[in-house]
Amino acid sequence: MYSYVLEFELAQRGEEAKEYLADAVRSWPNLWEKIPGVTRTLMLCSAFGLGGTFTYAWRVDMNTLGTLSRIDQVMKSGEGGWRETRQEWFKARTARRGHMLRHLVGNEDHLRGEDGTDGAIHLILNGQSGASTRLEDRLKTLQGVSGVVSAQALRPVLGSDDMGEQIWLRLEGLESLDSVAASDNQLTGDGRVFGEVREVDGALFVGA
Repeated sequence: MYSYVLEFELAQRGEEAKEYLADAVRSWPNLWEKIPGVTRTLMLCSAFGLGGTFTYAWRVDMNTLGTLSRIDQVMKSGEGGWRETRQEWFKARTARRGHMLRHLVGNEDHLRGEDGTDGAIHLILNGQSGASTRLEDRLKTLQGVSGVVSAQALRPVLGSDDMGEQIWLRLEGLESLDSVAASDNQLTGDGRVFGEVREVDGALFVGA
């Protein structure tokens, strides 16, 4: 399994940004998940400015790297709402950066979210490249931490620059950060915190 992560910024601010995100979380999953090979999608927004360089991230899980070809074909066709979606995207986004990661170990259904507002905090920790055994041990420890809903380890394969292996955690809430910090002595400033952006009861909800 692979994960395409697109980090980005929006030209809009305030209510205009909220309106764009609300439309995106309603329409993007349906568009992307209809493409053969795409399994799940996820929209994230930096929590308290702790998400790193970019404010937003869009993650798409897929079965193989070859799924990129199908995505490209569908986008270029412009059918099924893609033409309008891409036009709005190019108007809205400013800076962006993409990378592809391969699933190493952990929950392959990591993007299968909770109902309502639960499990909407995501913590991304940088692992150490080339130390997979150590990474697996660290993941096992984190999986047993109170407040950790799901955990998985990923390794960058494309467009990663100097990015190392990553551990993605889905947490019950921001209060779970204390439990993670207490159990993981490698939590030394490399973590990034995001709130999941989703639609709840017809309204836009952001985890933090």
